[in-house]
Amino acid sequence: MQTRCVNCHRPFALSKEVVHAALDTMAAQHLDHFFNVQCPHCHKFTRVPRPDLLHAAPDWKAPLVGKPTE
Repeated sequence: MQTRCVNCHRPFALSKEVVHAALDTMAAQHLDHFFNVQCPHCHKFTRVPRPDLLHAAPDWKAPLVGKPTE
């Protein structure tokens, strides 16, 4: 996935493993909007929207959460 830093405006790539890990983290922490990624050039954090991550990883499945037993 290609993204662009909001600070230095340089493009950089996120590997599929990073995208999947970001989506897993967002699901575990119940985050709906953004995931912060550090730019490899200026080391500032850039927000990546959840829809962009989902578009880059169409094969990602949300982790199953067990149902509470009664």
